[in-house]
Amino acid sequence: MKIQYKTAGIMTLFGLVIVILLSLFYDIYNQRIALDKEMKNIKSLSEAGAMDVELHLKEKAAIAVTISSAPLIRRALLISNSKFAALPDNARKHEIDRRNQQWMKTADTNDPFIRAHMNNSVAEYFRYQQVIMPGDYGEIFLTNRYGVMIATTGKLTTLAHAHKYWWVACYNDGHGRIFLDDRGFDASVEGYVLGVVIPIKHENEIIGILKCNVNIMGSLTDVVQEFNLGNSGRLKIVRTGGLIVSERDLTPLSTQVNESLIELLRQKENGTAIISETYGNQLVAFSPIRITMGSEQFGFGGKSESIDHIKGNQGEAWHAVISYSEEEAIESNRKVTIVIIIVGIIFTLLAALVSLLLGRRIAKPIVALSATAQAIGDGNLDTRVSELSNDEIGSLAKSLNRMVRNLQDTMTSRDELLYEVKQRKQAEEKMQQMAYHDSLTGLPNRKLFSDRLGIALAQAQRNKKEVGIAMLDLDKFKDVNDTLGHGVGDLLLKAAAERLSAALRKGDTVARIGGDEFVLILPDLKVVEDAINIAQKIVDGFRKPFLIDSHQLIVTTSIGIAVYPQDGTDKEILLKKADIAMYQVKDAERDGYQIYIKA
Repeated sequence: MKIQYKTAGIMTLFGLVIVILLSLFYDIYNQRIALDKEMKNIKSLSEAGAMDVELHLKEKAAIAVTISSAPLIRRALLISNSKFAALPDNARKHEIDRRNQQWMKTADTNDPFIRAHMNNSVAEYFRYQQVIMPGDYGEIFLTNRYGVMIATTGKLTTLAHAHKYWWVACYNDGHGRIFLDDRGFDASVEGYVLGVVIPIKHENEIIGILKCNVNIMGSLTDVVQEFNLGNSGRLKIVRTGGLIVSERDLTPLSTQVNESLIELLRQKENGTAIISETYGNQLVAFSPIRITMGSEQFGFGGKSESIDHIKGNQGEAWHAVISYSEEEAIESNRKVTIVIIIVGIIFTLLAALVSLLLGRRIAKPIVALSATAQAIGDGNLDTRVSELSNDEIGSLAKSLNRMVRNLQDTMTSRDELLYEVKQRKQAEEKMQQMAYHDSLTGLPNRKLFSDRLGIALAQAQRNKKEVGIAMLDLDKFKDVNDTLGHGVGDLLLKAAAERLSAALRKGDTVARIGGDEFVLILPDLKVVEDAINIAQKIVDGFRKPFLIDSHQLIVTTSIGIAVYPQDGTDKEILLKKADIAMYQVKDAERDGYQIYIKA
């Protein structure tokens, strides 16, 4: 026994020495590899983050362009411009100054002069945009080509705007370009505001300028937080001057990045660096958000502060900055660690194998006794150990055999117990199948369908998605039962269930709720047309003949579709509306689908 332990100890010590040597190599080699890899990774992430923010800003601009394209805006601008164009230059300037002074001196919003600008049809159209996108907008206002405001959602400081930096930047010497006014904190919405300024053209000439003050911080924070999920490091949006525009758990414009990083941001290029902070070294990657650097299509900038906003942009761009702890970067890379572990396991196994081979020769009787004891432990009570020797091992073998015989006399057969457990498990599985599935087609039944529909609607409400509910049955199925019998009808229902299942997407549900009636759950619809495409695929599929028991049957289907949430939020209401839509198809010409239309 001592020799066996000694051999095992030597082999184990040998394996430990190898593992220690490889670990030392890891400490020297893998730190450099890990840092290089993480630098490349966070650089790619910063570029992706910059692209995400740029797309978000372009989306805000696109919405403002859509607002500006309304015909009533163009009509109002043409009328206003014609009135001012009819005046001589000096008279026009005088009239604009007079109106601006009257506007600034009049505090009462019920004054007819003020109401003419805040309660006209264009102003009502702007307020409607504020209603349908709650919390997104501060003031929305429109100026004509001379900078005179003709419609607004709120009482602004001035009526004349042609002298203001954002108006001049958007006008762009008559060429026009979208200007993003980085206003900072704006009192009108009590939040971080980006002014989206849109030139409005008619016959290739600027006829007016629309400005939408967008409360961007909520949506920009969502972009930052969503990006941080599942990615290495921490994303923040930073001005060139160092103020942090958006970072998780930080108030906008309340914090500034390290001065060393500011020097790098001023170059307005992609890059990486290791920045020393009080809490340790940070791997940093930065990428400018290109739209904020200005172009022929987009301008970007601001003013440090004015009457209604503070901490505005001072000719700075925005940058996507990813920071990641150097210590975490080293710990996060485990490739070499895995190699070391694998090598260590191999050497450990080799050591164990050598120990086993030597131990067998030295302690063969003990190995045989251990194997027999293992077999008995596994339930093989017919196994006996050899009792040939008269030493301590032989005495132990006799005692073990005596114990096994006693166990055989008192224990229930292991095979009988296993068989009983197997039978019970099969019965439980069968009951579960019968409770939630249709016995003919194997599809989910009404109960399982109701459960899945409830889950789909809850997820759609949480994720703000649409869900399609489609009700369908087989046209003239009764004729098949009446002419060919219920046996053929049942085979047709099975074939129909298979054809339906093949037409659906992964994650969709088809259930049989009775007779020839089926119902579908179509979650995560991007647009209603997705449900229509699936319905059309099903209709086309059912136009192909079914070969049932040597009968070639052509059985079409009628489908009614209701969509959550536009057709309702309650399960029963959605099913009822889908059923109504289905019968509209049947009352028409069958063999088709119908989206529910309110009568």
